[in-house]
Amino acid sequence: MSKEELLEKILENYNENEVVNLLAELIQIPSHKYSQYQESKVAEYIKNYFIDENIEDVKIKYIEENRPNLIAKITGKGKKNSLMLNGHLDTVPPYNMIIPAFDPVITEDKISGRGAVDMKGSIAAMLTAMALIKRSDINLKGDLYFTGVIDQEQRSIGSVDLVDKHINVDYAVVGEPTNLKICNAHKGMEWIKIIIKGKSAHGSTPEKGINPIYHASRITSEIELLNKELEMRENKVMGNPTVNVGVISGGNDPNIVPSVCYIEVDRRYTTEEKREDIYEEIKRIVTRLNAAYPTYQTEIISMDDRICPLKNIPLKTNEDNKLIKALKKSVTKVGLKDTEVTSFRGWSDAALFVNELNIPSVVFGPGLPEQCHAADESLDIEELKKAVKIYLSLIIELCY
Repeated sequence: MSKEELLEKILENYNENEVVNLLAELIQIPSHKYSQYQESKVAEYIKNYFIDENIEDVKIKYIEENRPNLIAKITGKGKKNSLMLNGHLDTVPPYNMIIPAFDPVITEDKISGRGAVDMKGSIAAMLTAMALIKRSDINLKGDLYFTGVIDQEQRSIGSVDLVDKHINVDYAVVGEPTNLKICNAHKGMEWIKIIIKGKSAHGSTPEKGINPIYHASRITSEIELLNKELEMRENKVMGNPTVNVGVISGGNDPNIVPSVCYIEVDRRYTTEEKREDIYEEIKRIVTRLNAAYPTYQTEIISMDDRICPLKNIPLKTNEDNKLIKALKKSVTKVGLKDTEVTSFRGWSDAALFVNELNIPSVVFGPGLPEQCHAADESLDIEELKKAVKIYLSLIIELCY
């Protein structure tokens, strides 16, 4: 039986609505940083789903209280390639959503709710694909894993734990939303804090103080100009690097000259750049302005408590490997003609698997990237259904 015939046979008794219903169930379980049980309830739900589907090699490992990784495995009977399907169990909080966050709305073409796109949609498709493999009673020759990890929206300590334990797989797919485009690269991310110290005084006598907010405004204006310069550093795969001032904070009341002000900066960088050079760029700006305004004291630090312990390094996977070739085949099997390999606009755990464990990895999943964290987060149902078939086909291509 050919792989194409096997795929068709597996899909004969598959009702496509089950992945939609599964996603709806996942959306109803809050798993953000402010939820009472964080990722633990969704991990338990997935564990029970696998057990109901007779996938019994399922382990839950707590990294922190209420924060477990989940690892499920279908053991191969031979020495074929092993594949890891990876998804993060956490979402961002609902914040100011304009639709129900945890009461999913299903229309003819969309399903909405927090996590529908980022990334419980991919998780639902991955779980369904694994369940279909198990139901079909075929013997894979390579091991198939699903790893549901915690904390990707914060510091990625779930995938860091997989790296620390040296998870042993040949290939990995991280299901961040890519609109079903194959992404083999993305920029790195560095978060930088600039601390500016002045001198406090009464607001009625500002001349007796040294207001760090004014100096912060000068620095942020220079960072805006730096971003214009970065637009000229084009990377053919990843695009140009960027810098963004995301937070500026300082002071307590209008009638007080504050003593300190903070700037928090997001810097996205390509493989041509080094982390130390990023800090040197910021340091040059600050040093120049400090020379013109010497009454201020400044400090530039990495926001280590807010980024991945292994650093948010760039991703670049060689296009010429079995994973990407198999994924291209699988994409065309569902009628999609665009198999161009491109870059992902955000940051993903795939970078850890590639850089730390040398596992060829791609980012691939249903959903528009711009719908991540959106106030009206919603996923195209047809795309979700196609994702199931693509993941299923990929499993057959690599592991059967």
